[in-house]
Amino acid sequence: MRGERLSGNLMFVRFCLVLFSIALLGQTAAEAAVSRPPLIPMPVSVEWRDGAVPITGGTVIDASGTAESTGTFLARAMDLKLGRHGSSRIRLAIVPAATVPGPEAYHLRAAGKEVLIEASDPRGLFYGVQTLRQLVTGKSDSRTVPAVEIRDAPRFRWRGLLVDESRHFFGKDTLLKTIDEMAAYKLNVLQLHLTDDPGWRVEIPGYPRLTGVGALDPETGAREYFSTDQIHEIVDYAAERHIMVVPEIEMPGHAGSEARAYPEFFDGQGRFNPGKPETYDFIRNVLSEVGKLFPAPYLHFGGDEVGDDAWQDLPDVARLKSEHGLNTTKDVQRYFGRRVADIIQSIGKRPMAWDEQAEAGADKNVVIFWWRAGRPDVLQSAAKAGYDLVMAPVDQAYFDYHQGPGEPGAPWEGNEGGPISISKILKWEPVPDSFTPDEAAHVLGVEAAVWTEFIKTERYFEFMTYPRLLALAEIAWRPKGPRDEKEFNDRLEPHIEALRAKGINARRGEWDAYEYITN
Repeated sequence: MRGERLSGNLMFVRFCLVLFSIALLGQTAAEAAVSRPPLIPMPVSVEWRDGAVPITGGTVIDASGTAESTGTFLARAMDLKLGRHGSSRIRLAIVPAATVPGPEAYHLRAAGKEVLIEASDPRGLFYGVQTLRQLVTGKSDSRTVPAVEIRDAPRFRWRGLLVDESRHFFGKDTLLKTIDEMAAYKLNVLQLHLTDDPGWRVEIPGYPRLTGVGALDPETGAREYFSTDQIHEIVDYAAERHIMVVPEIEMPGHAGSEARAYPEFFDGQGRFNPGKPETYDFIRNVLSEVGKLFPAPYLHFGGDEVGDDAWQDLPDVARLKSEHGLNTTKDVQRYFGRRVADIIQSIGKRPMAWDEQAEAGADKNVVIFWWRAGRPDVLQSAAKAGYDLVMAPVDQAYFDYHQGPGEPGAPWEGNEGGPISISKILKWEPVPDSFTPDEAAHVLGVEAAVWTEFIKTERYFEFMTYPRLLALAEIAWRPKGPRDEKEFNDRLEPHIEALRAKGINARRGEWDAYEYITN
C-alpha cells in the first residue's frame, strides 16, 4: 500500500511538472508575442526573427551625407550620439532607387548588434526611423530592438490632416504637438484652415486690418492669429519631419472675417464680390503674401458652400453676367474659381478646392477634395473628367463628429451611417470599386479634418483627434484590403496609453466621453 501511495504521489508530481512546463511554454509564447511591438501603421512586410539588438548608452547612430539630418533627429529622440563605433549601432543609409524603389519606401533590418535602415530618399529614411522608434522596448540602458526585417512603402502619397484654426484658435504650440504625432504615424500633410467667418488667422504684410479687425474673436474679443515668425517656425518644424504645411484661404464664401476688415471687396453677406475687378487685385496681393509664407507647392482656396441664392441682387455681378454670358450662380462660381486658380498658378502654386468647384467646372489643374458623401455623382464626374482627387468624405474622415452613440459631435450630415468610430474608419475603402485604373491613379490620397465649431479647448481637440488619427494613418499607409478590427485594436491599445502618458487626452472608450456630455 505504501509503495502504491508513493507511486501515486510520484505520478501526481510528474503530472504537475508537465502542467507547469506547458504553462511555462505558453507564458513564453505569450511573452514572445508581447515582445513584438505593436506597429501603427503596420508595414507592408514584416519578418520577425529570434534575438534582439541591444540599445545601450554605448549605441551609436551612424549617419552621414544626406542621411545626417535624419540621424540627428533620431539621436535627439533616442538620447544617443552620432558616431561610427560603439557597443551596437543604428546605421542610416541613402541607397540607389533600384535598391529601395520609391521616395517614401524603406528597408529596416535588425540583427546581431546592428539596426540598418536604408532608403533612396530622406523621406523614406525618416519613415524607417519612425518604425524603429516603435520597435524599441525597455527603458534607459536596457532597451532592445527585436530582430526583424521590414520592407515598407505607403499606399497613398497624400496622407493629410486639416486643422481648423479659424473657428477656434489653438495656436503654435498645439500645432507643434500635432505635427509630432502626425510624423510618428507617417502622415505628411498638414492643411491649415486659416480663414473663415469667425476669424482671419495669419498676418499679411500690407493688409493690417485682416488681423487688426478680422482676427478679433467674436466670443472673447481677443485678437488671435499667427505672426509671420510663427508661421515660419511651424513650417520649418514640420519640414524637419517631412510634413508639408498647406494653407487654406477660403473664398468666395466663408469669408466673413476679411469682409469685416475690407468690406469694399465683398457683397455684404460675407462673400467676395466676383463682379468687381478690384476684388481680384486684393486676392492676388493677399495670396502672393500667403505663397511667400508657405513654401508648399499647393494653395487651397476653398470654393465651397456658396449657396444658390448668392449675389442675386448685386449690380456688379449682374454686369459680370451680361459681359461674359453667365446665367446661373454656378456659372459665376466657375468664373470666380477659374480667375482665382489662374492667380494661384501665376504665383507658382497648384490650386486646390472642395468638390463644389468640380461641380461648377473648375480648371482641370485644380486638385479636388471630395467631402460631400451624399454627392457620389460629383466624385464620379470629377474622376471621369480627370481631376486629381483627395478623399475626405464627411461621414468617414471628419473628426468633429461623434465617435460613439450618445457622444458629443457636430449635428450635420456626417452622422449618417453612424458614429465615425475606429471601426467605421477601418472599413472605409477610399477608392470606389467603380473607378477605372486610370481614375484610381488620380486619387492622391486621404485627409481627415478637425473642424472646430464645437471644439473650444485643446483637451477636447485631442479627445476628438486621438486615436482616430492613428486609424486614418493605417488606411493611408497600408495596401488596399480588409482590416481586422480586433487585431488593429490590440495594436492600438498600447499606443493610446503611450499618448496619454505624454499628456495627450486620447479617447480610450465611451466612458471618457462623459466629461464632454455632462459639461
